[in-house]
Order: sequence, then C-alpha cells, then structure tokens
Amino acid sequence: MTDRTFKPQPEPDGDVILEVEDLKVHFDLDDGLLKAVDGISITVRRGRTLGLVGESGCGKSVTSEALLRIVPRPGRVSGKILLHRRDGGQVDLAKLDPTGREIKDIRDGEIAKIFQEPMKAFSPVHTIGNQIIKGILLHVTRDKNEARDIAAEMLTRADVPNAAERLSAYSHELSGGLRQRAMIAMALSCHPSLLIADEPTTALDVTVQAQVLQLIKDLQGQFDMAVIFITHDLGVIAEMADEVAVMYLGRIVERADVDTIFYQAHHPYTKALLASVVDVGREARSKLATIEGTVPIPLNLGKGCGFYSRCPIAKDGICNREDPPAVEVGEEHYVRCFKYVYPDEWGQP
Repeated sequence: MTDRTFKPQPEPDGDVILEVEDLKVHFDLDDGLLKAVDGISITVRRGRTLGLVGESGCGKSVTSEALLRIVPRPGRVSGKILLHRRDGGQVDLAKLDPTGREIKDIRDGEIAKIFQEPMKAFSPVHTIGNQIIKGILLHVTRDKNEARDIAAEMLTRADVPNAAERLSAYSHELSGGLRQRAMIAMALSCHPSLLIADEPTTALDVTVQAQVLQLIKDLQGQFDMAVIFITHDLGVIAEMADEVAVMYLGRIVERADVDTIFYQAHHPYTKALLASVVDVGREARSKLATIEGTVPIPLNLGKGCGFYSRCPIAKDGICNREDPPAVEVGEEHYVRCFKYVYPDEWGQP
C-alpha cells in the first residue's frame, strides 16, 4: 500500500496559480465541532478549470469562502492556501488577517468570485456601473473616466447589449441572464488570475445557462485565467472542467482529469453521482438511479468513511473503523476508499 499512498499534489510549475494543502474549515458550535471542510488538497493551474462537484452540504461553497478568507464566524481556517502572485511572489492566504489590507487587495484584484445568485452580489441601491467602477478604481486605475471606459468594455465583452447605457441601470432592471453577465463583467473587470464560479447557472434556464457557460470559457481564454467551477451538475462539469475533485462530507473522495472521472470512476460515491444523471439513451419509463439517504451534518463526526451509511459496498469493521486514506489508482487519479487499500477484502486482485 505504501507506494500507492496519496501524495497531496504534483510538484508546482510555472503555471500554478494556487496550491491548497490540508485545508480545514471548522466551526466551534454549542452542540460540538462541525467540520465543514476537513483536509482537502488541490492545485489550480493557469488556463485550466478545476471542477468541484458534489451534493449540497458537501463543503464546496465553504471551500470557496475559505480561499477568499470570507468564512463567517465562528469558522476557523487552517492549512495552506498558497497564491502565486502576478509579481512573482507567493503568499499563504490562510495566514492573512481576513479583514486586513493585503487580502482585500487580493479579493477581486487577483481572485474573483461569481456567485450563484446575482441579486445578492449587486447592491439594489447602486447602479451596475457604480459597483463595477468601484472595483476598477480600487485595483486598476484612479482615473474615473478610464474606469468607466473599462467597465463599459467589460460589459461589452460579457455580451451585455448597449453596455454604456447599462452602466446606469440597477440590478432589478435587468433580466436574470443579463444580471449574471453583468456579475461576470464585474468579477473580471480587474483581470483576476483565478476566477471562482460558485453554481453560476443554477437559477437560469437551459438556453441562457449554455450562453453563460460559453461566455466564461471564452473570457477564460482571453484572460488566460484559472477557474474553479463549483456545481452539483455533472453535465456542466463535463462541459467546463479539465480536472475534477469530487467532494463528500468536507473531503475530496476522488480526483482525476475529467475523462477519467466520467469513464473510469472508482469511488462508490462518484459512481452513484454518475448513475443518477439522466441519460438520453435510457430506456423509456426506466427508473432513475438515486443515492439512498442524505449527506450527514458534519457535526461531532467519529472515525470512519463519511460515505459509510450510504455506500452499497461498505464493510462493517473496515469502513467504519478508521478514516480512509487516498491512494493512487492510476496516473494522477486518487481515490479515498478502503476498497483500494485492502482490495482482497472486496475480492479484487
């Protein structure tokens, strides 16, 4: 087993934007310790998209909050969040004061986020232009006229019609699709190195969703950004991601390139997610596969695999005794499952 044991990530190279090692986000509550994120490691590279996928409650959005250091109290962030900066320097975001000047300069300037609901991202009492220009003045230029021109250009790149006029609009005056495009324009107005897209198309209809996804891909190519795309939708992951990390109960249970995840998935949870996707070739009136039960609340968790209570191949005395390590089952393909630690127990060679 030793030679297959998980190694956090490949050695970084010049394209690495973000290295995350053993990231944890814990909340000390009156009822005990809630482990929203419990030791994840990822690497994000320039020009590539990492898909973070899993059911609601698996820790995906809390992970994004940790990267930006906006975890609400009483959350505690630990581990390493190493950002490779534009100037060639490096900074561990986990060590920064979440209310300090340095992290404020990094937010939106070098790491930007697209939220699930644009109505929450925009102030209802300020114009779209006012909010986009504010970030540009903070991170790009002090010239108000230049900032306004940049804001209009970004709205144009985001396929917002009559961009100059839209700068004077309020968020409630725009359709859902236009609000989402305006939020993308705001996120990218300072040319960030890393874009975090947290369920950015959930509230949109299918046609607008496809347009927004294509827009993100086009702008990623223009700005050579890294992207972390967070979603529960495997169809979106297939369209957007180069690499995939499958999260369950605050941990990454499987990680590989997107083709490997879809065609050679190993973890029972990943397989269950794939089986629950609607297949256009499915036999008429056939029953759609579901995952029994729900994601447990990660409060006062004991030892053992988090998926134990829902897993169809779980073995008592093994899976519920210790936390499973992640092992390498293929090139850059890691799985956190005892089946690949003790294959003989499952009748595997």
